[in-house]
Amino acid sequence: MAEDRDFCELLKRYPRAIVHLRSQFRKKRFGAVLGAGISTDFGVPSWSKLINYIASDSAVDAKSLAEGDAFKKMPPAYQTEVLFQKFQTAYRETLKDLTPTEQQNSITAEWLKICQKYIYKSSSINIAEQLSRHPYMEALIPLVQESALTVNYNFDDCLERALVEKKRLQDKGNRGFEAVTDPWPQFRRTDCVIYHPHGYVPAGLMEKAVDRFVFSEASYSKQYVGARGHDTSFLLAHFARNTCLIIGCSLEAELRNVLMRGAEINPGNFHYFIHWIPEDEYLTTQERELISEANFKVYNLNTLFLTSIEIKLLLNLINHEAVLEPRIKDLSAQAEVSLKYTFYMTGSLGVGKSTATNQLRNLSVLDEWLEPRLEVLGKPWDTLTSEEKSTADNWIADQFAKKNDSLRREANAAISVVDRPPLDPLVFTPQDERADKAKFLADRICPNNAYGVESGVVILLLGDPKELSARVRATGRQDYTADKLTKMQKDMQELYQAMPGTVTIDTQFMGVSEITKRIAEVIHRDPYIPADLTEKLRSFAGS
Repeated sequence: MAEDRDFCELLKRYPRAIVHLRSQFRKKRFGAVLGAGISTDFGVPSWSKLINYIASDSAVDAKSLAEGDAFKKMPPAYQTEVLFQKFQTAYRETLKDLTPTEQQNSITAEWLKICQKYIYKSSSINIAEQLSRHPYMEALIPLVQESALTVNYNFDDCLERALVEKKRLQDKGNRGFEAVTDPWPQFRRTDCVIYHPHGYVPAGLMEKAVDRFVFSEASYSKQYVGARGHDTSFLLAHFARNTCLIIGCSLEAELRNVLMRGAEINPGNFHYFIHWIPEDEYLTTQERELISEANFKVYNLNTLFLTSIEIKLLLNLINHEAVLEPRIKDLSAQAEVSLKYTFYMTGSLGVGKSTATNQLRNLSVLDEWLEPRLEVLGKPWDTLTSEEKSTADNWIADQFAKKNDSLRREANAAISVVDRPPLDPLVFTPQDERADKAKFLADRICPNNAYGVESGVVILLLGDPKELSARVRATGRQDYTADKLTKMQKDMQELYQAMPGTVTIDTQFMGVSEITKRIAEVIHRDPYIPADLTEKLRSFAGS
């Protein structure tokens, strides 16, 4: 099938992105962020065209101004501010008999009518007729319907009308969504809320009071700096709690600033940005790589270069109801790509392994211990009695077995981060006892060799032993000296570094944010070459 072939091609290009987005959508942790690109296919003008239309309106009378070089060099928000001030000055002269408040309200209402006239300038904006012809709206609507919140930067109500039309076709009585411009009051609905940060102008102004219209320099200042600056906090919280897919947006100042701030606050939380490619446009490999690198490093964005047709394919692949689990597995087999990606975090005590892992909670994370840690594990290994060692060994092996069972039984596509791989206990074991310990672990984790240890990339963190000792001592474990941690780190290097599938990160002179970003780069961007942990464990066991 042609569609299967297209799905497979997209899976080959962006397997981890599709797996992650699909997983987050299933967990109700997905959100769409929409821009002008989704509305232009309905005939809504781009911002630059809208400005030119408004400038040409007889009530504004600024066509010659808009054609000047000085005006063209202004940012869009500043251009609209200039147009509004020109319109306001002239229109106020016709309102001399009114009070100042009446004048200002009349000016605002007339300005909104002018903007509305040109937002919906195209007489062909008939959502009922055009919905099926939009390149990807029908695939987007189910994702919006099943998401708690969708951020829509557009002034038009095309998405809302598309949702109403879809509900009508589904023969459901209620419209099924709530549109808001203020995100702070409690929403009436628990799902499908459309938040317009810049406000919106419905096709019929009488349908809803327009309480916000962020379309000029002054209104932008209020929104992001002044009285309404707290709305940025809401967006930051939304981006922190969800994995977002940004569609139809350019990285304008307001969105760019929110993303940049979010990247500082949550260095391990990454979103997805669709860089739209027209059918007749071509970007070189170098151009794509440079754009991807900049977006990843600065804004915590994974960039997907897609045409309109490919956007539809992606949206369907994300939706587990559009592409069911059996089918996604068949498609991945045809494309020869994995739907499971596992990353094991390891390193000496105090290296920041668990701290960094906690920054990656937008992925599927398996903590170091699935149950409250035994008190005996707080003691240095070489001080334990034989009985304490036996108790600790059995409990630790049981924890690794449960984590491995969780990984291998995972039926859905997922990117998993595991705090410590099951070979780590060998580091805490004397050389002459490691073969027995390896056999003990293999028997407990993989009884009767019925299955193996789940393969995955091992991320080995290294650090300065003196600094690590200081961190560990701060937790009350005074026996872990720099010398002891030096030996532990050396043993870990000997255990993992020569093994294919290990990525080593030297954390010296790096803060938590830098370490997390480097780990995220391994997870999202580096080639996925999983380590064969079963073979490694059995080689230690001599089997």
